[in-house]
Amino acid sequence: MTNQQTDIFNMFNLVDEHAEQKKREEEERKKKAEEERKAKQAELQKQAKEASEKARENAEKKAAEKKEEEKFDVNENTIIRHFGESIEITAYFTPEELAEGLLVKKKEGEPERKPLEPEMLRKRMEKDYPELVKSHTEVVFLKEKNIILLPMKAKKKGNCREEELIHSSSLLFSKLNKPIPFSVLRDFIAIARIYGEMKLEVHADIYYNPGNESFFLDIPRQVVHPYWVEVTEDAASLVARVEDSFKVLEIHSHHFMSPSPSAQDNLSERVPGMLYAIVGRTQDFFPDISVREFISEFRGHKKVSAELVFEWPFFELPDFDMDKIEVSSYE
Repeated sequence: MTNQQTDIFNMFNLVDEHAEQKKREEEERKKKAEEERKAKQAELQKQAKEASEKARENAEKKAAEKKEEEKFDVNENTIIRHFGESIEITAYFTPEELAEGLLVKKKEGEPERKPLEPEMLRKRMEKDYPELVKSHTEVVFLKEKNIILLPMKAKKKGNCREEELIHSSSLLFSKLNKPIPFSVLRDFIAIARIYGEMKLEVHADIYYNPGNESFFLDIPRQVVHPYWVEVTEDAASLVARVEDSFKVLEIHSHHFMSPSPSAQDNLSERVPGMLYAIVGRTQDFFPDISVREFISEFRGHKKVSAELVFEWPFFELPDFDMDKIEVSSYE
């Protein structure tokens, strides 16, 4: 009916006011969306120009207003929350050690007892949880809840080529036996594309919440640059937001460049079992993505197929008549 109506209007050289109105509305919608996008980009550009100054001011403010750290006053009832597990602290320390301190050997003289410190706990737990690498792990004690959380710190990323593709997945991620929803990756790409227009990298973390069994994207406080990105948020602030959800993947962008890991990335991405993803060429309709896992200091990194990590977005096919498609011979 619509085609017939259009033909009649053309035949008599008349204007279809309804069609013209729909066209004007669509053009207005696109114009408004473009104006909003430009306004958002202008705001981001303003933030980018002030980034170094703000970072310096924040550092000075933090140094001036730094509060005394909460005493690591754990006891026999303290619970360690890690990877969705609730672990009694007595699984790693005896009641005597908790009450009187750990025996520490001295170069000279008899051993003496020293109060339990966060690093002592991390060191003992690392034997069971190799991902708790010293330089990548924070130990946060929430006194009011009497629990200990161990958030993974993201290191500075930079914008090199790695090993062959293998079909393996992260030690932490494989325990879940479920892919990360494509919508989570899509949301990061949308953010990376905006910053990519200014040739700036951006970082995010993907967590798994064992309570509601879902993945979510978290954007920590950070300083961005054309060739690197560095997370500046402190562990206490991070824990307050993600609670006992655990990180399964770190992701950052390389804007107009390829998603090949840089020398800085190789130095920073070194938590055993952690997945690391890079999104490159964000200006393309379908950006490039690389995923890898850090195995060990001896074996280094191994590439992982993105299809083993993220949900495949094209799993549903539309209804269509396959008989309309004829496959020709290869001769």
